[in-house]
Amino acid sequence: MIKLITQKDFAQYPPPISGQGLFVYKYMKPFMESGSEKLISNLKTEPMLLDIDGVLLPVTKNETEYENSYVCSLLTHYITYTKEELDIVGAKGLKLFINPLLDTLGFVARLFKINKVVIVNNFMLSTNLYYPLSQNQYREILDFLRHKFSEHLILFRSLNEDYNVREIEVLSSLNCRKIASRRVYLLKRENIKSVHNKNLKKDKELLKQESYYFEKAMLEDLPVIKQFYDSLYLRKYSKQNPQFTEAFYKNIIENELFDVQVLKQGNSPKGVYGLFSYGSGVTAPIFGYSYGESLSAGIYRVLSLWGINLIEKGSNLKINFSSGVSDFKRCRGAVGKTEYSLFFSGHLPWYRRMFLLTFSVLINKIALPIMIRQKY
Repeated sequence: MIKLITQKDFAQYPPPISGQGLFVYKYMKPFMESGSEKLISNLKTEPMLLDIDGVLLPVTKNETEYENSYVCSLLTHYITYTKEELDIVGAKGLKLFINPLLDTLGFVARLFKINKVVIVNNFMLSTNLYYPLSQNQYREILDFLRHKFSEHLILFRSLNEDYNVREIEVLSSLNCRKIASRRVYLLKRENIKSVHNKNLKKDKELLKQESYYFEKAMLEDLPVIKQFYDSLYLRKYSKQNPQFTEAFYKNIIENELFDVQVLKQGNSPKGVYGLFSYGSGVTAPIFGYSYGESLSAGIYRVLSLWGINLIEKGSNLKINFSSGVSDFKRCRGAVGKTEYSLFFSGHLPWYRRMFLLTFSVLINKIALPIMIRQKY
């Protein structure tokens, strides 16, 4: 049985009693009641919930919204954000060649309505995690959405070639196509060698030397959490990252949806990380510190210990370090894998299908090899 819950219907939808459904319900409740911009200021989308046999999935629907964060905008992800990434990595030679191509591709992508999309299982975070569904459930979802939203592309983000092999195989068997999105770094116990342990040991020693310690985040920490995340992800990296508001942080802390920890030295906050655990995976979409801090303070190194700490505690969660800072992550045992989005376009007009096919081939055959070669 499948049911779509819109913002209009939400007040009449009874909250699940426990488990996966209750987690998603609590996470999405403020989005459904107040709208996405109240929680992520650079995100305008129509949030919905999809109930498939009692499993709740967050869903977003967009038309154009070309200024959106990349978590709901394919144009931002593949065009705007890519241009900014070239600036960040200092690829001046590539910029001269690639920027005009990206501008042209962006113009064409608008003509073919690239942002007219329904994204399934979209938590509106940098990395979505997946709850296990059967092949029949995925088939039902696609059949339902293709008829409900006959003019919209149907998309599944954040599927990497290691942890999400099954989802990729199932969706591919249902005529979904892959398009590479980025390289992500995964941490596994078996990949941590002696040379990596040396780096991790130095990071742990730094934690003691600097008298750092972690405290569970409280509601009074909301301003400093926002400050730390904004400093790293928006000011250093890109304003195309989701711009979380204090209302977002209040929801995940008050309802204990994320494990949010504040790094302190004495009584002074120095940084923050927030772990999103869902299904069999875990990642840290909330992460930050004051970018002006001296590198010698090693705050980034200490915050990044969350992964090895989980392994040492015997956790079986699949650890996803997401993208960026690739050299640092590889030196600590993380392995780079390609992350894909899978899209279904069989119900769309032929000219949009042809554009999406061509676009995905360009990304997979040209952009992806560059990502791998440059070790992004």
